[in-house]
Amino acid sequence: MISECIDFTLLESLNQSELASRLTLNCQNSYVEPHKIKDVAVTIIDVFDQSALSLEAKEEMYKLYPNARRAHLKTGGNFPYLCRSAEVNLYVQIHLRQFHGTRYAAISPAMVSTEELQVQDNHLRSNQDSEGNQGDGI
Repeated sequence: MISECIDFTLLESLNQSELASRLTLNCQNSYVEPHKIKDVAVTIIDVFDQSALSLEAKEEMYKLYPNARRAHLKTGGNFPYLCRSAEVNLYVQIHLRQFHGTRYAAISPAMVSTEELQVQDNHLRSNQDSEGNQGDGI
């Protein structure tokens, strides 16, 4: 499955604007200053198998975002969102749950029943209480 994801990114299939976009995104020197997002919830999705990020780069990221939740996948390579999409989607849903029913929600509260919002609210409160006692992590 991982090799199929790599094949998905073959350069021969890209037109000039797509290739330019990918090169720009991959080569652009950009950096999110951790102190500017210290109050923002962050979840780092990482893989245990080989990827383009070195172990040193991963460790530096963990140091820069010490309060980030960590979501680990056994495999996934450089494209876990393609070859392990179900697990990545689960971690994204877990991350977004904390915003459910707030103005930052990924879905409009009008699309969710009042009963479901109350259940989610109670669930989030109990999770936040237990996280305060146990620390971060997924």
